[in-house]
Amino acid sequence: MSSYSDSELKKIEIKNKLKKSLHVPLKAKRSGTLRTIKTILKEGHIPDLHQRRLLTAVCTNNTDLLQEMLAANVSPNSKDRQQRSALHIAVSRGYADAVCLLLQHGADVNSQDILGNTPLHLAACTSNLQIITHLLNAGANINSLDMHGRNPRQLAESKLHILRHSWKSRTIEMTNLREQLQQIVNMMISLWRRKSTENVNDLEIMKLSIGSGEEDDVDTQMARLLDELRDFTLK
Repeated sequence: MSSYSDSELKKIEIKNKLKKSLHVPLKAKRSGTLRTIKTILKEGHIPDLHQRRLLTAVCTNNTDLLQEMLAANVSPNSKDRQQRSALHIAVSRGYADAVCLLLQHGADVNSQDILGNTPLHLAACTSNLQIITHLLNAGANINSLDMHGRNPRQLAESKLHILRHSWKSRTIEMTNLREQLQQIVNMMISLWRRKSTENVNDLEIMKLSIGSGEEDDVDTQMARLLDELRDFTLK
């Protein structure tokens, strides 16, 4: 049976302490974001009964109940534990009428959830032109960043990259591709209209071309759309 002298035991103890001290900063760095999110979930706002009813009304697209709750002065900015506002939920589910009601009653159009997403981030992911237009008219910030440093324009760009890859790998049908590309162009037109009539005219022509042009031209059109998105800045 092996044994250690006092001096050897002391060296082992010091070595173990040093090893632990070296691992603590690395572990803390890796878990920093996760710990922050867990802290927000633990310490974040817990909606009261009225706020929960309003959020349920939005989740189920019950506009009559939503109108009733808003008329009773329940906050249009009610949030769940993940910091998702009623507007976030309505936008993510494509409930345009609920979006309009919330905005009419003063919902914060630039509210951020636990991941830093604004309602416009969610609308950009779905390319829902009607909702995007409502949000922009209410003052949505196109440059707002989520926790990954992406703004809504960049999310639209990412979606376009995915569509282009799907087309090249032939994992998406032409009809579906044309439809989604036209949705992205419609969103871009809504944004560009606030900046340049000339660009809007070009996009309108491109939209027509996407709908009726040759299949071989689709990749060229997607490349042009990507260039437009990269160059766009909202003044």
